[in-house]
Amino acid sequence: MLTFWVIDTKAKIEPASTYEQDGSQWYYGRSIVPAKSIEEAVSLLRTELKDKYVEIEAVLAIVDYGYKVWDSEVDELYETIESYEKSKAKNEVITGVFASGMYLETE
Repeated sequence: MLTFWVIDTKAKIEPASTYEQDGSQWYYGRSIVPAKSIEEAVSLLRTELKDKYVEIEAVLAIVDYGYKVWDSEVDELYETIESYEKSKAKNEVITGVFASGMYLETE
């Protein structure tokens, strides 16, 4: 049975990526990954992001989606619920939202 993992990352986004960029050195992302294990989820996410010209610098957190309620302001920023619903409907990795380090520093 697959678990839907919520994975928070710190990443570098290459200029060739279609993700919006503001010149930040780092971007913080939250993705939803259906997988049997944490190791498989991280591997799938790395592959998916590499195809989008994003390199994971660090995995900051991994949590089973069912473990908590995703209704905080941070969860809304990362569109966690929406990403989960898309991932569940398609049964695939949803790379979600990346927030720039510069943006987060001004908040």
